[in-house]
Amino acid sequence: MKQFLIEFIIIIAIFFTLKIFWNARVKFWLGNFVIGMNVFACILYLYGFYTNIMPYGEAFSKILLHSIVAIIIHTLFTLDEKKQN
Repeated sequence: MKQFLIEFIIIIAIFFTLKIFWNARVKFWLGNFVIGMNVFACILYLYGFYTNIMPYGEAFSKILLHSIVAIIIHTLFTLDEKKQN
């Protein structure tokens, strides 16, 4: 529970910090960072499966989850760019 509270407080602090400085440039870099982290997570889970650290079902379900998140964020950015033009 202590770890959860610490992480939650950090996320809230990051949110309010970004809210102060939020603009198109911050949105672009934060979105690309989130997409990159999800792709990196997919690669790590794939590596975990191939090295027999994780079972098949667990690894591929997490790969599917992170890939869907990356695709959704990329789609939102694409739609937002089309809306601005």
